[in-house]
Amino acid sequence: MRHRLVIALVAAAFLAPAAGRASELDVYSNTQLNASQQWRNGQTYSTVPLYEFLSLSARDVRIPGGDLQLVVDVWGGVDLATPPWWNGYDNTGAWSGDLNLAFLQGSWLGGDLKVRLGRMSVGYGNARMLQLDGGSLSARIDNMVTLDVYAGVPTTQRFTAYGSVFSSNPTIGDLAVGGRIGVAFDRWVNLGFSGAFAWDSGNATREDLAVDLKVAPASWVYVLGYMDWSLFAPNYFTGFGGQVAEATANAIFPVMPHLQFTADYSYTIPALMLPYNSILWVFSDSTHQYLGGSVRLGLEAFHLKVPIDFDVGYRRTFENDVGSGTTAGNKLFGSVRWTPSTAATVGVEGSWLEVPSGYTWTGTNSGYGSARAFGSLKGYGLTGTLDFQGYWFTQPVNGNWSSLIGNATLGYDLGGGLSVVGAVSGGETPYYKNYFSGLVKIVYNQSYRSREVYQ
Repeated sequence: MRHRLVIALVAAAFLAPAAGRASELDVYSNTQLNASQQWRNGQTYSTVPLYEFLSLSARDVRIPGGDLQLVVDVWGGVDLATPPWWNGYDNTGAWSGDLNLAFLQGSWLGGDLKVRLGRMSVGYGNARMLQLDGGSLSARIDNMVTLDVYAGVPTTQRFTAYGSVFSSNPTIGDLAVGGRIGVAFDRWVNLGFSGAFAWDSGNATREDLAVDLKVAPASWVYVLGYMDWSLFAPNYFTGFGGQVAEATANAIFPVMPHLQFTADYSYTIPALMLPYNSILWVFSDSTHQYLGGSVRLGLEAFHLKVPIDFDVGYRRTFENDVGSGTTAGNKLFGSVRWTPSTAATVGVEGSWLEVPSGYTWTGTNSGYGSARAFGSLKGYGLTGTLDFQGYWFTQPVNGNWSSLIGNATLGYDLGGGLSVVGAVSGGETPYYKNYFSGLVKIVYNQSYRSREVYQ
């Protein structure tokens, strides 16, 4: 692992603070060797990719009137198998890699003003975690008014396919702008208005306005609401709600530390989550709704020193496919989790979903039941996990009536920021008669701090 230490020392030298200043550098390195199967061209191929993930974060670098932060996150990989993997639209062969993040952020006025430049992910308002190359600004005024704006070019994988339907970015185009303005009243009401717009060679690929609301009149209740309105939708959808890309409402009642009730509603038009020029529109021309609730109860609510929590819920689902009308279904779900200590967790989950016949190609009711069992344990420098899950279908999928998957991991802390982790996964699904994959990775995670002051 000597090369990682060299990288860290070189980075620390470049980022070393000037006289009277302080800085902190975090380094994360993950070297990972996988062995798995990839389905392409009608048959299964073995792949043995070797990955390197590297992240650097420098904080608290003093600049006039404020602080500077630098973040870089990058990865690279090579497939050791023959023939090599298929790695996307541009299919670069055995070698691959990309730049996830690379930005500078300046902070002034005690953090009330922040400016960021570079490759970043933004999640302001209805941006939907947009990744772009550009800039953003965040301002907070007297803890009452917030302003967040951004502008840039939506990123694409490996700097290819800009403005193309082959881009993996859910926002396609050569320019994206947007932001959110929020107002808070007495800490119990927060109201926000946001917009998100994108263009590709002058043609709009996204035009959305949204409003979000949080109301907390008491410590035992708060209400969340969100609605995203598409300015493009009237060109395609008609009727009430046809222009609403997404709407959600949640009422949460944390009546006591181990008892919580939740009521929720969701309405989405999946097509309006896509760029207007996406070829996936034809597969998502429908509306999805559900109305339901859930309860979370811990035995400690009854003054029992038994750390077991129960979750149970129900949702009534409504699907409206073009030309099929609205049909309704049901979903039941629940889980039990036992946490005997901060180092151990054991749990089981289960659900049942019934999809209405009017929404299936077979013309008969369809759905599935699922079950999951999981556990984790940490001690003596070791961390292990087990996870098993299964699905049982009411109608066959590719001739299969079930899907069974198992996963296991084991990691060991070597000390000095180093750890080694191994994982295996296998099972039988409607897409693989049987499969097995494994990986081994070495992780380096360390912080370097400089707190020197010179006269």
